[in-house]
Amino acid sequence: MECNQPGAGRTTLDHAQIGQALTILSVRVPKTSGEWERWLEEIGFVPGERVELLARAMPGGDPLAIRVGQSTFALRCAEAACIEVMPMSTQGAQA
Repeated sequence: MECNQPGAGRTTLDHAQIGQALTILSVRVPKTSGEWERWLEEIGFVPGERVELLARAMPGGDPLAIRVGQSTFALRCAEAACIEVMPMSTQGAQA
């Protein structure tokens, strides 16, 4: 499930590289899963927060181990697809 249409240099958390330092740009959930937005915000997935993909489950890569702030969570790929991120090293180039 794709939630975002990322721009240049941006991706969604489900497509991030393991170990890469990222910044959350936005959280956009499908209308059919509106409760996800509040839940993700409550556990720390808010714009400006640092996030990192730690691992993908094997086989299949779902769920994902994600660190946001000082906490680590397991997110399903469908949830991670709703979190738009940008590598921290390209933040200054953001339009």
